[in-house]
Amino acid sequence: MNKDYQINLLSSEFYNNYPSCLYPEMELKQSRPFLVLIVKIDGYTFAIPFRTNVRHNYCYKFKKTGRETTTNTALDFTKAVIINDIKYIGVSATIDHDEYIELSSKSFFIIKKFKSFIEKYKRVMADPNKYQYDYNLFSNYCTLKYFSEILQ
Repeated sequence: MNKDYQINLLSSEFYNNYPSCLYPEMELKQSRPFLVLIVKIDGYTFAIPFRTNVRHNYCYKFKKTGRETTTNTALDFTKAVIINDIKYIGVSATIDHDEYIELSSKSFFIIKKFKSFIEKYKRVMADPNKYQYDYNLFSNYCTLKYFSEILQ
């Protein structure tokens, strides 16, 4: 079966080209790199980070995890980045077994949910007055704002 996603780290070149001093909302911890889900949507390649302690609903929260955490583990859509250049995709990575099983069975749903998030992001940013609450959240914390010229 051909998967429509892959699990990787981001490359050191990504971290060099997107320093945290210029992109403070990105998950940029090179000493402890984030695992990301790589998906292609509408001609763009996105990296969605696996995270713990996600407290909002713009994500996919895993139902089961083997990780030692009392908080939600999730794919955080608000911290997704566009990585259209293959040089930004680092080495292949593995995730928690329970999360992997869930991801394998729910990948279509997760990608569909992420597509909906992208569409909502575009609507909100196009009409901030209509979506005041989401606009404040997205303009302050969402990493897609760094790719506004690319994401139309």
